[in-house]
Amino acid sequence: MGAAGQYDGLQQPQQQPAPQMLPVHAHAAASQSPHPHPQLPQQQTPQKQQPALQQPLSQPPSHQRSVKRPRPVKSCTECRKRKLRCDRLCPCSQCQKSNRACKYSADADGQPDSDVSDVEAAEPGRPFKRNCPPGTAPSVTSTTGEPGSIAAAVAAAKNGDGAGLPLLEELSLRMERLEKQVMVRSPAGTDLSAGRVVAGTVDTIRGLSVKNGAKRTRFFGQGSSRVMLNLFDDAKAFIQQHQTIAGGREILSDFRAAHHFMHENYTQALTPISVFVDSMMPVQKRMTDILPPKDVCDRLVASYMDSSETIYRILHIPSFMEQYNMYWGGKQQAESFLPQLLAVLSTASRFETKSKGILHERVDGVHNPTSCALVRSWLDSLKGKQRVEFASLQVEVLLLHAQRMVTQRTNELWAQLGYIVRSAMSMGLHRDPSEFGPRMTVFQGELRRRLWFTILDIDVHLSIALNMPTSVREGDYTCRPPRNLDDVELYEGMRELPTSRPIDQITDNQLQVYGAMTLPVRMKVAYLVNNIDSIRDYQEVLDVGAKLDRFLEDINYLFPRQGILNDTQKSKMWRSRVILDMHARRPLLALYRSLAMGTPDAPPQITRAHLRSSMVILKYLDEIDPRQPYFEIITAMYHQMLKHDIAQAAMSVCYYIQLAHGSADNMIGGHLRQTPEFGGDDYPSYKPETLPIWSPDRLIGTVEKSLEILTKHATGNDTKDLLTLALVLESVRKPEPRADEVVRGLYGVLSLLLRSSNTTIEKVRSVQHNGHEQYSSEGYMQGHAYATNAAAGAQQFGGWLIWDGWD
Repeated sequence: MGAAGQYDGLQQPQQQPAPQMLPVHAHAAASQSPHPHPQLPQQQTPQKQQPALQQPLSQPPSHQRSVKRPRPVKSCTECRKRKLRCDRLCPCSQCQKSNRACKYSADADGQPDSDVSDVEAAEPGRPFKRNCPPGTAPSVTSTTGEPGSIAAAVAAAKNGDGAGLPLLEELSLRMERLEKQVMVRSPAGTDLSAGRVVAGTVDTIRGLSVKNGAKRTRFFGQGSSRVMLNLFDDAKAFIQQHQTIAGGREILSDFRAAHHFMHENYTQALTPISVFVDSMMPVQKRMTDILPPKDVCDRLVASYMDSSETIYRILHIPSFMEQYNMYWGGKQQAESFLPQLLAVLSTASRFETKSKGILHERVDGVHNPTSCALVRSWLDSLKGKQRVEFASLQVEVLLLHAQRMVTQRTNELWAQLGYIVRSAMSMGLHRDPSEFGPRMTVFQGELRRRLWFTILDIDVHLSIALNMPTSVREGDYTCRPPRNLDDVELYEGMRELPTSRPIDQITDNQLQVYGAMTLPVRMKVAYLVNNIDSIRDYQEVLDVGAKLDRFLEDINYLFPRQGILNDTQKSKMWRSRVILDMHARRPLLALYRSLAMGTPDAPPQITRAHLRSSMVILKYLDEIDPRQPYFEIITAMYHQMLKHDIAQAAMSVCYYIQLAHGSADNMIGGHLRQTPEFGGDDYPSYKPETLPIWSPDRLIGTVEKSLEILTKHATGNDTKDLLTLALVLESVRKPEPRADEVVRGLYGVLSLLLRSSNTTIEKVRSVQHNGHEQYSSEGYMQGHAYATNAAAGAQQFGGWLIWDGWD
């Protein structure tokens, strides 16, 4: 279960050589050891070193310096730059923690670089510092098996001992041969001195939409359709030359008309009901009025507890249900209960009702936008101490969770999450409750741990999705992970927490505990993705990716596919497995995307893992029987929660289809190999090295199926992503796509989109010409295209210039 990764940092104790095996200059060799001998016997000390050892003892007491623990003269250059305490090892502990190259200045650097005073003369009796080359391992061992041989040879050469020079030259040659072997074994190795980055070009990593004289800008990460389109030259050429293509101008105009029609309807559906939000009645009374009957609330609350209180733990279920039963019994509850209940109902209504929580008919649920507006009004009315109550923070997180169900602007959620993170830190949730002594109850302390790790998890998820840095990084908090316990084991007045159960034992908190185990690695991914164009070595990326792969393997053991008795258990097990799988697979895709797509010399394991993970996301639903009555509900949930991940994975697969057409041996990038021992590709649980090859036709069929799901559940805000994916798919379907076939394929997607929206092309065209826009689509497309094609920066965003008018 990836537990082996916990022992990566452990090192075997370094064996001390026997006294008779010490090199000639034992003093310098001892400085290489982390625990040098306090004092060397007389018979082991070289004769030419004895005067140097005795010289400090004859100096005045003011200049006396202990020689019991000899050490190098200088700290390493990185510790001196950062004003850190250096333990003077090679590499030092500070450089090991930060994965920096530990280097020590040469003797010729001069006295000012020394860690002694500028006016204090260097003591002749102190040993010379080590010459630590960049990238040296913590314990350097020569081919003879004697630790510290390199340091001894360097010291001998510096002291003028002719016997040390041949050994130094021999070790240098051995080091060069070792470096050559490492470079041959790792084709991804790069020359640090050359300053070459390993990521793709800038236009495949990030983008910036600049409008209105740079007064309005918007940042897009590597997973955005705008950025990924730059990997497909044929699709970009179609958009840029659509004026000269038969039917090109018409199809783009019809897509734009459908976008405005659907977007307008969706915007109206998301408008809060004015009779509730504009009323002068108290907000608590308005919340009560919008609640559905008790039987509907019972069904929605049960659905929320089963599907949402999983990896994101916000509520303590027994405490909430106790308040819930008392509320319907007519007993007065805490002021924060109604906002919590309304946010819970809003989240569940998105999947469990015919209205999907966005229609004004509230027979079977609540109207999500109205509920969120009322909860927001209650939060804004809080003053002073009410804002730092734990229940108020729970409402903030529940509201963010409910808004995720309907909003399309992830950047707004990311900004709102920043406020939540800082509010939690101001309440002390980032510190472990045990630090506050008996004032913090055991029960409340465990609930704080659960909520804090929920906030951290959402922070990592949104940051990776937007290619942004996380608000909190590892080391910024001391709060320990929550325990793997059922909620009924936690109660007010308990004296101590029960022992955490094994991770493979199913509890109410099992998913969050496993998510907390993977959290530090996912935080590292967010940092690497945000700085992907400064990486000059694949090794750190491969190390992080290997840890994520181990987490993915563990999930198949935690939630096996065999031995499940009934369909209900299968559905719940599938949902748990997908939730955990996505929390590890989404960072893996983000880490590998810009390297696997657009980097010609990317290591094969990166390319294989990226394609495999993309296919796994697109094939989640293959495990569910479409004849089951809950299949439509699961499909809607799959689309709603993974919509952007599906689109990104589908475009990634299209990239490999494009490579397959251009490869002579019909293998994806030449990195995958045929393995006849495995014949299926439905949900591979094997390692990437044994992954079977998918034919281009199989890849195309998978993307077509995913595009159909996205189109059937589309709203007005994702029409551009649909058009981009459809255009990319048509451009890579054949090695040399024809323009008329691309136009025909786009019309097929548009027809399905209109049928799912229960409208016709004639209706959307009439709205486009007769609605609030007083200009024709033809005039807009021509004028906007020619004007923007001449704008600065057209090369980077040439494929999306025509889209800017949609924003």
